[in-house]
Amino acid sequence: MTGGPIFIINPKSHKVKRRGSVLAELAKEATDHTVVEFTGDRSLTPILAPHLDRGPGALFVEGGDGTVLATLTACLAHRPDGKGLPRLGILPGGSTNLAHARVGIQRSSVKGLRRRLQSADAPICEGLTALQRTLLIETANTEAPYAGFLLSTGSLSRAMLYTQTSLHRKRRGGLSIVRAILQLGLFPKSTRYTDGEPVVRPSAFQALSAPCGGPATDHAFSLFSTFDTLSLGLRPFWGRGHHAIGFTQGTWPVRRLRTGIAKLVTGQPGERLEAHGLSSRGCSEMTFACEGPVVLDGEELPMPADRIFKVSASPQLTFLR
Repeated sequence: MTGGPIFIINPKSHKVKRRGSVLAELAKEATDHTVVEFTGDRSLTPILAPHLDRGPGALFVEGGDGTVLATLTACLAHRPDGKGLPRLGILPGGSTNLAHARVGIQRSSVKGLRRRLQSADAPICEGLTALQRTLLIETANTEAPYAGFLLSTGSLSRAMLYTQTSLHRKRRGGLSIVRAILQLGLFPKSTRYTDGEPVVRPSAFQALSAPCGGPATDHAFSLFSTFDTLSLGLRPFWGRGHHAIGFTQGTWPVRRLRTGIAKLVTGQPGERLEAHGLSSRGCSEMTFACEGPVVLDGEELPMPADRIFKVSASPQLTFLR
């Protein structure tokens, strides 16, 4: 017997804090539901475990990508034997909301969500549901893998953190991402990270698993995702084939950085980015060692002492659209 729907709300996320919670409004009229208020200060695994034990059901998340990351991590960490995972409904609650843009509920008003509650247990239907894998990130310190959609290292991870700390405070959302891209493209040497060094700079990366195992080399960045398209319609992956994970890496030094960024932003084919030292392919998993920071869905991951990370893909999850 499945349990009622679970509503996970982050009251501190950008959009919820400014405009209020849609799920909280729906909870006033819904029955047989559970509301979990999550602010990022605890693990969701022990909270969700008893609900997941009852069976799949539906789980709705209203928060930013960090809240979605915590929810996915908890669900995949606790998979009762013989029972599936809940269907996931993601609402836009943060400032960038990559997960919502790709697999979230399209009509996230109270009226639209009433319909999703009624159809949450209906058979999978094209247009109303989407199947999607997540990344699974393991280190020597993790009891259960982190689950998310976008993993970055090197200059790209520093750029993401720089955007959060220096640009989101002025104007949040897609415009701050555009501003970061332009600023890093036009002023790569003068845009400084928290350590006083340029955001765009080399750092060591070593692929430890086949077919790319070899010595550590300086790289500009690396990027992993189970999505084909990212925020602002960016398409940084090509040559992926049928693999679950897209992996793109930039060599150091970056060749003609400004031109390369312009090609990326204007959506030119990935092969044209190869002239700027970028390569891309698909993989089912990869183990690598690198210098920090390492960022998953906008959240910096703890760096293990051996600096080794393993990336793989989750089973297919069902998302309500």
